[in-house]
Order: sequence, then structure tokens, then C-alpha cells
Amino acid sequence: MAAEVADGAGSGGAGGGEAWSPAHLVEGLRSMLAESGGLAGTSWHEVDGHQLHEALGVLEQVERQLSGARAAMLATIEANGLWALGGQRTFSAWLRTRTDATAPSASRQVRQARALRDLLPLTRAALEAGRVSEDHVGVLVRGAITTNRLRAQLSDDEFGEAFLVEQAQRMDAGSFAKLVATWAIASDPEAADGAWRDDTTKEQLTLSRTMDGYHLNGWLDELSGQSVDTALRAHMGRKAKDDERTPAQRRAAALTSLARQSLDAGEQGKGARIRPHVTVTADIETLRALAAATGSPRPPVTSGGREHEPGGGFGFWEEATFTASSGPRDPDRSQEDLFPLSPEAQAWMDTWQPGDTHVISAAIDPQAMIGVQPATLEDGTPIPPAMLARLVCESSLSRVVFGPESTVLDVGREQRIFPAHMVRAIIARDKTCQVPDCDEPPGNGEIHHSIQWYRDGGATCVEHGILLCWHHHDWVHAYGITIVRAAGRWYFYTRHGQLITAKHEQT
Repeated sequence: MAAEVADGAGSGGAGGGEAWSPAHLVEGLRSMLAESGGLAGTSWHEVDGHQLHEALGVLEQVERQLSGARAAMLATIEANGLWALGGQRTFSAWLRTRTDATAPSASRQVRQARALRDLLPLTRAALEAGRVSEDHVGVLVRGAITTNRLRAQLSDDEFGEAFLVEQAQRMDAGSFAKLVATWAIASDPEAADGAWRDDTTKEQLTLSRTMDGYHLNGWLDELSGQSVDTALRAHMGRKAKDDERTPAQRRAAALTSLARQSLDAGEQGKGARIRPHVTVTADIETLRALAAATGSPRPPVTSGGREHEPGGGFGFWEEATFTASSGPRDPDRSQEDLFPLSPEAQAWMDTWQPGDTHVISAAIDPQAMIGVQPATLEDGTPIPPAMLARLVCESSLSRVVFGPESTVLDVGREQRIFPAHMVRAIIARDKTCQVPDCDEPPGNGEIHHSIQWYRDGGATCVEHGILLCWHHHDWVHAYGITIVRAAGRWYFYTRHGQLITAKHEQT
């Protein structure tokens, strides 16, 4: 019927056949509506099972093509501006009123329509042809166009939008989301680290007492959520045959059990602390790249809040050390005049002695991680480089060697980075968290170090470790803090070389 209305132009749309005549578009859609109205009276239980499965596949293709047409239609309506004549302040508000959608749904539709029009032409064509679903499009809009670097990567001939669309046709939206996340981290590791850093600041948990109990509410990032979920599932155990509790009730009991077990222990163990229930898989090349990307073995030195990088590295420390030990390189002008040190850096220089310093840097060069295969959590979720560095720090490592077709050839024994006797020595030396203005006890912390020991071939020793509380251990990795031990004292520097001091030391 639609073909007749369109004067023989065909009704296949973008997925097949010729496009409808613009003059008969509304009539054609009304014809489709009339035809589809017959579905409401269908006795589905009378339809042959195989035919019903086939019908569902056809219906899915129709929905995909209609989603593509809807997105193109919305982008055009927004562009022509007629919607504004009704007095609506935004196009999303107009769409919400026009379609009775919720505000989040209207905003999502507008975002996807704009993205398909401006940034994802191959995806738009695949959606209109029914080769990908609207869920696949949503994954790309959320994960593949959020930064300039990612948008530039979409035009890459080998691993651009064409690659992503091809992969989308081979997998469900859930698996595709993990692939896009992996692609995004490898393409723009700096943005991935920033997103993880932002997520850590959003974590929250409220426990409010009510008239008859407590109300629990909150939000955790991916890593923290997996840790808590794994711990709760471990305490839930397997459901007994006569256990009639709901999963939510069993989870609540597991949380109570977890808290009581911690309280019954009296204190956290004095041995080495690890994240015992989070498994991360990384290629050896990924670890090597992360080690190579780790910050300079000296903190950056700044002047007037600006970081000097004449050598193109992480900081100016090599230049500053040369000046301190060998005098000015320019006979007419001293190196100190060319690159004046901040008061904090100068004070550090005045107390520094060769062989008296140990540096633990958490800074990562994002450029060195571009194109590197991200590590993954046990469910396949990719993680950014800064999070991997956080997990490598104070963890147990085990080696698994694979042969052709993923055949396991060798499994090495799990080894601790810091053995228990070194942890006890570090705790005895530091006693509390060493971050300025923090005095959390050892029971609430763990040992932080840098993976520079791998890059530089250094040994694991007490001088390369520092006691930090759990909160500040996350903070050090999230914000790329460099820690220096000199003259028996720890100094903390931001990624820009600013010295972090305790409140009573500030002037």
C-alpha cells in the first residue's frame, strides 16, 4: 500500500528499494501505521514457532530502519528551526512535549541524532540499513565521540568508524560496549585516566538511621564496585535449597557478615595488604609500556607555576641537577637565571644530597600509552592506565604463558611485590599515612611504590616504599603525585611540581 501512495517509488526506505517521494512521505507513514495496526489483533500462540522467530527478526530490522529514519528526521527538524516558533527554549524540550517522552529520553534522542548527522555517517548508514541496532549507536555516542582525539581517531583507515561498525555487526551491544571502551582507552589514554579520576571523586555512601533501622544508599566506580560485589558474593555463597530469601535479602546479610568479620578480627592484619578479590589481566607488553610511561625519577621543577620541559620529558629535574653540580652552561648567563626555581624546589635542592634521595612517581605520560592494549578486569572490562598502575602497586603478580590458540603453557607462582617483612619495616618507619595532615594508622592503609623498579631494573627495598592510607593511595595514582624521600623526610609534589605541605607549614 505504501508503494502505491508513493507513486510507485517503492517503500523500502534506506534499507532497501528506492526512497519515498517527499511529497508523499506522510501518506506513506500513515499507510505503514494502518498496516501495522493489524499486528495488535494477532493471536501469537497460534503462529508456528519457527515462523514467529522469523517474524521477530523481521520486526527487529523494521525497528532499526525506523530508528535510523527517526534520527535523520530529528536532525533535520532541529536544523530547520521551525520547532522554535512554539516558544520552547530547547529542541529537547520541544521533542519531550511533542512525543510525551521523559526529559532523559528526549535528550538521548537528540544527542544520538546530532552524532549520527555530524560525526558518525557510517553508523547512520548501518542503522538505516538495519545492520546495527539503536543500542549499538548509543554505545558509540557515549564512548567514541567524547574527546577531540577520539573524534579524530574515527577517521582512521584501519581502526576508525568503519572498524567499529564492522565489529558492531558481529556482537551484541554489551560485548560491543567493552570493545569500544578498549578502543577509547587505547586511542586516548589521557582522557580515560581523567574519567577514572573524576569517577573516584563521585563515590559516595550514606547510611541513615530511620525509625526502625538504617537506609543505605550510594554510588561506586567500576573498580570499587567490583571489589564490593565480589566480597558480597563470596559471603553470600551458594543458595541453599530451603533458602527462601530474595537476592537483595541475601546481599544485605552478606554485607552484615562482612562487617562483623572485620570487627571480629580486632584490627587489620599487620602483613602485606593487597586487593585480594580483584583480578586484572594485562599483556606483558602493556606492563612494559606502563613502566616506560612512568614519570621522571626526579620531580618536575617549576617557576611561577609553569613547568619547564626543555628536554621534552616529564620535568626539568635533569637540567636542575646539572646546574647544581656543574655550574652554569652559559658563560654570560647562569642556568638559574634562565630557569629560576620556585622557593619550594630551591629549598629541596638545598637539602638534596646525591645518594640520599628516593623518588616514587605516579605520573604517567599519556602519549606513551596511545595504541597500547588496555588491561582488563576479570569480566573483560578495560581499565585506563592510571587505574592499572594503582592495581599493580601493592598487589600480587602471577605469570601465565600462552601458546598458539590460547593454549596455557606455563603458570608461574604468585609473587608479592613487597614481602611481609619489608611491609613491617616500612610500617615501623612511617607509623602513619605520610601525606601531609593525615595520620591514619597502618590498619587503614597499605604500601605504595612505583613500577619504575621494573623500568629501571631497581630492586624492591624498604626505601622504595611508603605507607599511605587507602584514600590517599588512590589519590596519589589518580592525580600523578610524585613522592621524594630526602634527609629522612617525605616530600609530595603535584604533577606540576608544586610542593604539597601540611597546613601548619604553610605561610
